[in-house]
Amino acid sequence: MPSVPDTFDTEESLDYVYASNEFYQETFFDVWVNCVVPSGLSIFYIVYKVILVNLCFSVIVSTGRVPQTVFHILSGFSGLLLISSLESTKGKLLIFIFFTQSYFLLHLGRAIQNKYDPVQKQDINKVRYLGNSNIIKYILITTLVLCEYYLLEPSTWLEIRGIVMVFTMKLISLVDDMDKGVTSFPKFSRYFGYIFCGANIMFGPWISFQDYNVMYHHPTRKNKWWIYGVLRALVISVFFLMVSNCWTSYFITDDSNRWLIGYKEALSFRTSHYFICYLSEASMLAAGYKNYKIWYEKNEWRFFITDPFRIEVPNALATVVTNWNRPMHEFLKRYIYKSWLPLGKFYGILATFFMSSFLHGFEIKVSVILITIGIFSYLQLAVRDHLAQVFDCCIRVYPCKENCTHKYKRSSITCRISLLVFSISTVLHLIYLGVLMDSSTHEIGIYEKWNNLYFVSFWLMIVNILIII
Repeated sequence: MPSVPDTFDTEESLDYVYASNEFYQETFFDVWVNCVVPSGLSIFYIVYKVILVNLCFSVIVSTGRVPQTVFHILSGFSGLLLISSLESTKGKLLIFIFFTQSYFLLHLGRAIQNKYDPVQKQDINKVRYLGNSNIIKYILITTLVLCEYYLLEPSTWLEIRGIVMVFTMKLISLVDDMDKGVTSFPKFSRYFGYIFCGANIMFGPWISFQDYNVMYHHPTRKNKWWIYGVLRALVISVFFLMVSNCWTSYFITDDSNRWLIGYKEALSFRTSHYFICYLSEASMLAAGYKNYKIWYEKNEWRFFITDPFRIEVPNALATVVTNWNRPMHEFLKRYIYKSWLPLGKFYGILATFFMSSFLHGFEIKVSVILITIGIFSYLQLAVRDHLAQVFDCCIRVYPCKENCTHKYKRSSITCRISLLVFSISTVLHLIYLGVLMDSSTHEIGIYEKWNNLYFVSFWLMIVNILIII
């Protein structure tokens, strides 16, 4: 780098300094020292504490000799120990108040239902707008929106929002299962252990009350593959953190064209999501939980939460939605979509994405993304179903499982080219929606971010609507 003049008195000198800096490019070593290492150190304490607490819990309960009440108390206190690491005293107090009031709501809901609907019959072809579970949903989403905009300072709410969201999902699923007779009213110790379960209190994911109780009745057996599974999830998590914080900006610079910059901003957001997902998988595995389908497989330790490949190389937006957060997708499908499906498929999808936006606090840009992706997913499904029927091609979002009757099979050149076009359009949608999660959106607004990309997704959707019509 050229030497800097001794004086800055003249305009020529200033131009010289700026010009000399303009050609400086960070090296791989610079990124490693100034970004990768600090990013790793910044998360070390919380990751170390989460994994250690859950490892201890897992070792204690894996013996199978712990009384049930003790199991639930240990689960709850492990979560409280992790929550104690939060900086905001007001945030910790709010979580405690939220827990106390939620148990009161459970009692109140049961009392009301026993009085007015003692048989607890549910007509699957009818939406119960004032059913016990729906009333609980209305109360909870109202609370979330109030916390987002009125009750708390933004910094405090940002720190506890994820915890409260998982908390809310657990409560909704529990009430819904109680209404359907899937589970009985829980004792305080069981409710305490479920809500504050240390395995998912900090980063998720959501698990049902039944899945939580499986650990007590059928504790997993620990071996070297358990340790490998935890370490694997941690390594992948840290990798995606580094990509999000450091490497996206290194490989795609700010002087790139608008589409590459948009892809960089969207990729940075997506990889930060993968970081949290794999960190939550490590937390669940450390506590001894894994997917129910492989619960009794001694050498398999996974808790599937996300699938980066299916998101980065997407078949359709519906595929992205399904694989973005599988436990949350299962929650929304089971407790929201199916509840509103009697009104029609479109209304069921719309209600699902509205509920998802409420769970995220109804933050404007997040809600815009979720509702938009819900509408676009439905249109993609409809268009591909229509084209598959008209041209007799197996190009539906979900391919034929067996005995495909289409003239052009999934493996034909015609179908492959069509699927590639749909994949490219989906990638454009991901760029278009993902750029809103960049911090610059607060400064220039949603309209300007989308205007910079020529509103490409909306034009694509207009074409889809014309095809259907």
